[in-house]
Parts: sequence; structure tokens; C-alpha cells
Amino acid sequence: MSWRSGGRLRWAAVPFALVGLLGAPVGAGAAAGTRAPVEQVADQVVEQTVEPTEEGALVPSYEAGLTPEDQKVRTFLAQNAVLEDIAAYASERIVLPQDIPLRATSCGQANAFWDPAAQDITLCYEYLEVLAPLLAAEQSEGTAQERSEQLDQDLIGETNDTVLHELGHALVNLYDLPVVGKEEDAADQLSALLLASGDERHVGYALSTITAYRALANAAARGEQPLKVYADEHSLDAQRFYNWVCWLYGSDPDKYATAVQSEKNPDGALPPERAMRCPGEFLQMEKSWSPALKPYLKT
Repeated sequence: MSWRSGGRLRWAAVPFALVGLLGAPVGAGAAAGTRAPVEQVADQVVEQTVEPTEEGALVPSYEAGLTPEDQKVRTFLAQNAVLEDIAAYASERIVLPQDIPLRATSCGQANAFWDPAAQDITLCYEYLEVLAPLLAAEQSEGTAQERSEQLDQDLIGETNDTVLHELGHALVNLYDLPVVGKEEDAADQLSALLLASGDERHVGYALSTITAYRALANAAARGEQPLKVYADEHSLDAQRFYNWVCWLYGSDPDKYATAVQSEKNPDGALPPERAMRCPGEFLQMEKSWSPALKPYLKT
């Protein structure tokens, strides 16, 4: 399998600015279309699942939300078949040894995780509830409808990253894959490889992931962080932002040249000192993941 960028999406510069929250309602101003805006709540949403296959698959389900806000997110995810699309994309690329339940549910906290005991992946509605206003604050161009549509796209894109990240943990656990360094960074790398090597839509999800980490990093920079944040197993959101920009740029430096800061391109997100190393970083990611996953990759 080639991990190189497969889409034709034009790069949008992502300057790292410390901006304030807009506090805008989630999905405000969206018009009716093929995608359901996050605030559109149906009276009934049919539980959707993917039929198990012989080789194993992600099996999505949407559990009832415990709060009105959770139920709105459930409706958004279910009506846009977000988890089904992720399951189908993963199935096209990776052989799973068994069916893995992929549950969207209320958790009481903003989180997503692979549970090695239950051997399932959980996506918490609260995570998107926290992320939505932060992503809304990143939208400064276009009409209200265009900004709302971009917000929906970014929420779907970051959901793709989150689930693929947790799938990385599942693969490490189920196939007993070796990991050198932090497993959280390795899971980020697998998600980046899968999205950056996809079609235009999935490359767009990679860009939405970059926007999400920029939004989270901006939010963190506006408030005081307790010392214990540095003890977390994840890299800091600002580091994950720059990592993702670096990896996408490294996957195709010509295609994403405008990501790099320069005198002629001051709004580029990536400092040139880091950019020069990014093609090598991406190559190292390929060399690390490809041999480990080779028996389980579909070509």
C-alpha cells in the first residue's frame, strides 16, 4: 500500500493564532442538504450497524444520548453515517482479526478510547460537544451557511481521526505490534498515514484534524494549564497540531508547499526549520508502520 497523499485538495494555510472563542451555537445557519447539521434532531433515529464479515470489521452503533446535547450529536453522527463510513474505509485497507464494536455513547466526559478488556472502541458524544464551539471559532471566512457547513465537515473529519487513532491502539493490542516511543504518537501517525493516503475527501479530513488540534491548542493557550498536563501520555495539542501539518506536508512537499512559512508566505503554519525534516519524518513513519502492518494490509 502507498501511504502517499492520494487526494487533490488544495492546501489552506493554517496560521497558529491565539484567538478568542466565538461561543457560536453548534451548526448555526446551516441549510438543508445532503448532510444533516448537528443541531437537527430527529424524533427517531434508527440504530445503524455494519453486518459482521468473516475477517472482522468495525461494527458501529449509536446509543441513546443521556442529555439533549448528547442526543443532538448522536443524530448528527447517525444521519451522516459517520461511523459507517469510517468502518468501510478501514475495511478497505486493513484486515481485522475479529469484529470490533465501535460505540458512540454518552460517557460523562469528553473522551474516546480503546478498551483492551472489552475489545471495543468508544466515542463519547461529549468530545464533539467540547470540540464544536472551538472549531466554530476557527471559521472566519465565508457566509454563515458556508461556515456552518465547514464546521460540520471538520467535526466529521476529526471524528475520522479520533476513531482511526483508537483503531491504532486496537491493532497494537490485537496483533501485538511493536511500538518504539509513545504509543499515543504511534496511533497519531497511523491515523495520519491512513487519511493522507486517501482520496480527496479523506485528505480533507486530515486538514480538518489539523484545524481541530489548532483549535484545541488555541484554547489551551488562553488558560492556565495545571502542571499535570505535562504528565499526560498524549503529546500536547500544539505539538499534535505541528506534527500533523508536518506529516501532511512531508507526504507531498510540492503539493503542500504553502504550508511552510517564508517571507513570501508569512501565513504558512510550518516553520522552515521543521519543514526541512518533514519528508524524512513521513518516510520514517512509513518504514515503522508498513512492516508491522504488512501481513494485515489490503493492497
